[in-house]
Formats: sequence, C-alpha cells, structure tokens
Amino acid sequence: MVANNHRGHDQPPQRRQIFYGQLDCILDLELPASRTLNLTEPTRFLLAVMIPCSTGGRDATCEVTTYSNTTTPIAIDLRTVECVVGRVQRGNEWGIIDRSGDFARTVFVDPVDDED
Repeated sequence: MVANNHRGHDQPPQRRQIFYGQLDCILDLELPASRTLNLTEPTRFLLAVMIPCSTGGRDATCEVTTYSNTTTPIAIDLRTVECVVGRVQRGNEWGIIDRSGDFARTVFVDPVDDED
C-alpha cells in the first residue's frame, strides 16, 4: 500500500510497512532549541522503546502471523504507533492477534485539566 504523503517532489512516495514489537518503555524527552537539530524552541519528544518481533513483514490483520525470535531493541517516535495488539503463546511460538483493521487507530490527545 502506498501512502498519499510525499516527503518532497524529488523523494519517492513512502510505503506503509508492518512492524510488530513488544513495548519496553516510553521515554519523555525535552530537548532545548538547537541549530544542529533544527529546533527553534524547546521541543518535547515521546519515544517508544520496543523490541521488534521477527515476522517477515506479515500483516496479522490479513494472515496468520507468528514469531519465535525478536531483534535488538529500538527507540521510535511514539506517533508512529498505530495500534496495540495481543499475542498468544503456542509452544515456542507467539501468534499475533491484530483486530485493528481500518476501524481502530491510536489517537494522541492532550490531557484535559478538570477544575471541578
């Protein structure tokens, strides 16, 4: 599936890729303004540290997807997480249960202060 967003007119279109992983922790980082990082003001970043599952790029919404190995932990922008899925163990393998489809996507909202 090709996404509709382009990184620029001289860049190829981005392609949607499926990755599954185990969430290890979430990092809350506040970086100061920096020319090197092209930040004009202090900026907050939320990073998900995850352990990728070796699934061969399969999509568990369309086909049976299992894994028995994981790879090295990585930190990703939390905004790239689209949904949360489940897993079930069978022997030495884990099966991914992904019922997200087109109807369930992660949405980040600012907290609302309740003054009552």
